Amino acid sequence: MKNWFTLILLCFTLIVQAQEETLIRNIEVVGIFGGPLVEVGSINGEIGMDVGGGGAIVLNNFFIGGYGLGTDYPRVTLDQEDYRLRFKHGGFWLGYTSDTRRLLHFYSSARLGWGQAQIRGDGPAAGTDRVFVVTPEVGFELNVTNFMRVAFTGGYRAVTGVSNLDVFENGDFSSPVGTVTFRFGGFSNDWGDINWDF
Repeated sequence: MKNWFTLILLCFTLIVQAQEETLIRNIEVVGIFGGPLVEVGSINGEIGMDVGGGGAIVLNNFFIGGYGLGTDYPRVTLDQEDYRLRFKHGGFWLGYTSDTRRLLHFYSSARLGWGQAQIRGDGPAAGTDRVFVVTPEVGFELNVTNFMRVAFTGGYRAVTGVSNLDVFENGDFSSPVGTVTFRFGGFSNDWGDINWDF
């Protein structure tokens, strides 16, 4: 019994020391948010929208979370049959903002995700590829209310992994993009001061 007590005391001491000694100091959780994403880009030369959403935890001026986006707007004709290109991906979402108390301020993020690109008709998929997508973006963000922010950014969607979709390749899914990001949540480092009224 004494050995168990000593072991538990040793583990507790190590946990307390681990909490006191951190690799990155002065990082605070100051908020959380979630909301829709609308990305305008091109697939196979056709301009359209990818729609989805995401959410993250806010750490000082940084945020880290997850996202998901998808679309099936491009139409293609292969062997005299009409198909649509279905494209969806999701994964990690990292970002940075500065001077967030200002009405208009700098905003940047990067989305790193995995997903699928498919050629789809009325029947089963004619071809499917697993893809990896990286989308860095920069722009500005507007504080609409204390709990709502809207960011307008430009970036580039880089896609890799397309190899089984007939005549299509990575470049047909890679594209410059413009994104509108809606963030709803708490962004203050003093949660008691957040005013949830318009």
